[in-house]
Amino acid sequence: MNLAQSLFGTEFQNPVLLASGTCGYGEELADVLDLEALGGVVTKALTTEPRPGNPAPRVAEFDAGMINSVGLANVGLARFRAEKLPWLATHLRRARVFVNVAGKTVDEFAGLIRSIDGDAGFLGYELNVSCPNVKEGGAAFSSRPDLLAEVVRTARAATRRPLLVKLAPNVPDIGHMAEVAVSEGADGLTLINTFPGMIIDTRRRRPVLGAGTGGVSGPAILPMGVHAVWQARARVEVPIVGAGGIRSGDDALQYILAGASLVQIGTASFADPRAAQRVLTQLGQYGQRHGVTHIRELVGAARAN
Repeated sequence: MNLAQSLFGTEFQNPVLLASGTCGYGEELADVLDLEALGGVVTKALTTEPRPGNPAPRVAEFDAGMINSVGLANVGLARFRAEKLPWLATHLRRARVFVNVAGKTVDEFAGLIRSIDGDAGFLGYELNVSCPNVKEGGAAFSSRPDLLAEVVRTARAATRRPLLVKLAPNVPDIGHMAEVAVSEGADGLTLINTFPGMIIDTRRRRPVLGAGTGGVSGPAILPMGVHAVWQARARVEVPIVGAGGIRSGDDALQYILAGASLVQIGTASFADPRAAQRVLTQLGQYGQRHGVTHIRELVGAARAN
């Protein structure tokens, strides 16, 4: 099966990307994973100033996945430009790179984009308007159509590069939010971000995470992610990147059949750093078994009962 697709004005050699926040800046996994064999990488979220992140513990497992409250810890704009982008420009030629950007204000989003827009090493941006575990972060942007419209419109004016918008799952109508983002200039959507959640240590009678609440990811959110893609695909025509709970080729295929052109592997990489390569192999095997000649035949191919 031919896994390549032309999207966002360029060629993706396959549909499997690494999700933001789970692969660092790419370099962290380069010794254990062939990054150039993947479709792409989405960097750790970038903010203007360095962020130490939330208090420990930041990550906890539960039976159906993981909850995290990292708090957008990152090196900040200056070090990202000086250290991370040069590495990406040198080492990733076939794998496409999106820079995940996050801000406290609309102007910070736009300022970040303008600051790096002339640099090499990446294809486009993923707007992190829906991080559920940062008190002053982007949750409000993704929960109100007017705020979402403002941040996407302002980011769109700051760049001509491809612009993905990563939407929150915990909204009344994600299809409508998809329409809002696209109407203001989004070239594509990433669905979905983590769900807000909490785990309590019953012995200590305290939250497990240092920050109390966090974002739920992993197998538990797979059906919600697939549903979000299905809902958005019925309302918009831009490419969709499916994310949430993907551990296997079959999981990825559910997103693709629902309407996603690309998928992101996130939490699964913590348990198996080579999970993305395994998913990629299994997608190819599916095509061989079922006589599918091109991945495009599968995108949005599911039908309602």
